[in-house]
Amino acid sequence: MKKVHLLVNLKSGSDKGAKALKEIEAVLKKEKLAYNIQISTYPGQLVPIATKTANEINNNHEYIVVVGGDGSLNQALNGIKNSLHPDTPLAYFPAGTGNDFARAAKLQNNPLKFIKKIKNHPTVTNVDCGRYQDLLTGEEKYFVNNLGIGFDAFVVNKTNHSKLKTKFNKINIGNLTYGINIAQALKGQDNFKVKILTNEHTYSYDHAYLVTTTNHPYFGGGVPILPIANIYNHKLDIAIVEKPNLAKFLYLFSKLLLNGSHMQSKQFHYFEANKIEVETYQAEYGQLDGEELNRRKFHLKFEVDHFKFLK
Repeated sequence: MKKVHLLVNLKSGSDKGAKALKEIEAVLKKEKLAYNIQISTYPGQLVPIATKTANEINNNHEYIVVVGGDGSLNQALNGIKNSLHPDTPLAYFPAGTGNDFARAAKLQNNPLKFIKKIKNHPTVTNVDCGRYQDLLTGEEKYFVNNLGIGFDAFVVNKTNHSKLKTKFNKINIGNLTYGINIAQALKGQDNFKVKILTNEHTYSYDHAYLVTTTNHPYFGGGVPILPIANIYNHKLDIAIVEKPNLAKFLYLFSKLLLNGSHMQSKQFHYFEANKIEVETYQAEYGQLDGEELNRRKFHLKFEVDHFKFLK
């Protein structure tokens, strides 16, 4: 008999997680599927919960389902990767603010269709993710979206500490918070020096403004920073933007939103590789799948990896 293990962040998307859980639980009862619920009560708790759950699953008829935002999915992935069964399939019901991974993977957000798919026709596929090692601290983690340094991380920092985020999420305009904080980042984020190593080349930029290593096109709630990125191509992509003046930035941003032609700008650089190394020389804001990293110097080694995804 099939059983669903729900790993839930009730607070994701300003309580969207709680609403989604209520709807999913009603469908599970209607479909007579066995399930249990494990709820995170503090930041990062889904990591050990996912590890424990994956360790205890011993057949192909039990499924881990994450209900939350991109950060919740990140935690569950890292928990499973740290478990005795790192290839345990993972399903995801998006209930966050940005939901960028769901956008890239074209995921279902209808509770009835989502559960019926798991019950009747579950499909497990290999999906790319990123893995990084911090060469300064030895820390190793996985990510489903991207790891950003500079501008996007500045926006994440300000957004996560914004009182408007909660208010806007309640009326379904949470992504507007990102737009407001972009204005703050334009003023507050300075350029910085960065060195990039790929499989074949070394690149240096003295006026970097944004450096994002990404698994798919989106960041910041649907902004297509790298339209060519793909969660199935077994590559990571990195975008480096050198600081433009305000007029140039607005022009670039409009092109980004309209047709992706920002990629032809001389301020925009991008590379694709299965191994990438990034080094900064001063403390900068960082973000991992929309969650803040401590402001610091970075020396990171990236590799493409994959996980078993149930969709």
